Formats: sequence, structure tokens, C-alpha cells
Amino acid sequence: MNRRAVPPHRWSFVVARVASIDVRVHVSFLVLVLLFLIGAPEPGLAGRLWSVVWLLVVFASVVAHELAHCVVARSRGGEVHEILLFPLGGVSKLERLPEAPRDELAMAIAGPLASLGIGVAAAGLCVATGRDLLPIDFVTGPWLARVAWINVLLGVFNLLPAFPLDGGRVFRALLERRLDLLTATRIATRTGHALAVVLAVVGVLLDPWLLLIGLFVYFGASAEEAATLVHVRLQGHRVRDAMREGDIDGRPVCPPAPRTDVDTALDVDTPLDLDVMARLREAGGAVMVTEHGRPIGTLSVADVVRLVDAPDVATQEGEGMHG
Repeated sequence: MNRRAVPPHRWSFVVARVASIDVRVHVSFLVLVLLFLIGAPEPGLAGRLWSVVWLLVVFASVVAHELAHCVVARSRGGEVHEILLFPLGGVSKLERLPEAPRDELAMAIAGPLASLGIGVAAAGLCVATGRDLLPIDFVTGPWLARVAWINVLLGVFNLLPAFPLDGGRVFRALLERRLDLLTATRIATRTGHALAVVLAVVGVLLDPWLLLIGLFVYFGASAEEAATLVHVRLQGHRVRDAMREGDIDGRPVCPPAPRTDVDTALDVDTPLDLDVMARLREAGGAVMVTEHGRPIGTLSVADVVRLVDAPDVATQEGEGMHG
């Protein structure tokens, strides 16, 4: 796979490599491990260790869910860098996202279908070996039953039609059959906000974890909408449209605090997109712009934001939406 030099997520470490994809764990995950050690349902060292083993099984299911996204994304021309695990779930880091609604739908639905498939298979084995599936018990129930139900829960929850869940992407892809990308995104975002409020209220009343998930859904939906707005407004623009040329006060323009583990130069004709924004942040906020290998200026995050906020760009977006 043709990968550019992308630095790993800060405060994370690799725990596995599957199909050329790094599986990384954020350090905040260690807090979750500590909580499972402290809150083990059975006393003693063995009980605490089995509690952590169950946590690892749960997140192995999350990795399988994310790998399904990655496999389909690759088959549709995407590049996958890594899977990053947080206490509330996992995120697949892709360099290129599908542009066609049908490709986004296929990639989005792959994860929930994989989870449901694992759940059904585990349930079948559970029944075949005489283990009880009911009542649902994620703490002391049979392991196969727990694996079945946690994957069914993971699949069904992610199919809810709200950003940033997979179901929100499926919902947007279906809306795009009749609406433009930005309008479809806004509808999926509002649905995500509504779901987040419901989860937060239920969480306050019943379970703090639901409150945390509600906050994640709310801010994740807002981030998806903002990213889509930037994507739409940058379409058709290249680095030359936002860069700063020449010198400043007689001094060559150069990126602040350039990093050695990422590319710190962009060709002037590189299309502007979210990937360029990510490279700017990775490189410390700005990169050198070159033409035929010769430095001619710089591009910073502020330069791109200025282009996104320009009235003529917003006008072009509006014309494209209603045309």
C-alpha cells in the first residue's frame, strides 16, 4: 500500500498488527483496565484477571468491527493507516474516504454487519453446546453468550441513524440519493444531536456510561458536520489558492517547528482537502509549498481556514447546492 509518512496518534502505542494495519491503544484505555480490575465481580487475583480478559474480548470485537470497515474501504480505493482504541470504542484512520454515496454506504454498513455476524455465530455455538443465551448477563453469564450479546449490541447500536455512528453514515448515503452532501450531513447531524440528548438524559437517570456516550455522539456529530463543510468548500481548490508566496520581511518563509517524521512540503498543485489539513497539523501547523521542487511559499492551517471562510467560497457552495 502506498502510504505517506503519517505520525502515530500521540499518547498511543501499538498492541497488534493485522492485515498491515496497526492496532493502537490510547493511554486513556489504561484507566478502563484499572476500573475493571477494581470492579471485578469475583474477589481475588484470578477474578480480577478474568475481568480484564473479558475487557480484552470486548475490544477484540471492536477491532473486528473496525477491520471490516477497513477491508471494504481498501476495496473501494481508500488507504487505512491504523485502528485506534479509546475507552468508548475504536476509530479507523483512513487517508482517503469514499466519495460516492454507494461506497460510503458499503464501508459504513460493513462494521455493524461483521459484529452481527460474529454475534449470530457465537449464539449458534452457544445453543449447539447447550449453554443458555438468556437471561442476558455481561458479567457472569457464559462466555459464548456474552460474546454473542456484546457483538449484537455493538452492531445494533452502531446502526442507529445518527452521526457519528455507522448508521448515520448509512443514513446520509441514502439521503444523498435525493439531496446534496451538505444537506444530507446536516440532517444526519441533527439526528445525532437528538440521540445524544436522549442518551444523556437516560444516563443521568440510570447509568453514567450512557451520559459519556451521549457526549461522544453529540460532539462527534458536530465534528462530522464541520469536516463535511470544509470538504465541500475546498472542492476544486488547490494549494496555490490558499498559500502565502515569497518572503516575510526579507526572511524566507518556512514552517514553524518542522517535524522530521512527516512530509513538510506540498506541491503547489496539490488538491486541498481534509487530508492536507491533517498533514498541516501533523507538521506543526504549516508546510513549505514547492513548484517543480523549488520552495515558493508556505501553507498554514490559518491560510486554509481563511479560504474556507471566504465569502466567494461560501457563495459557490450555495450555488452548487441549489443549482
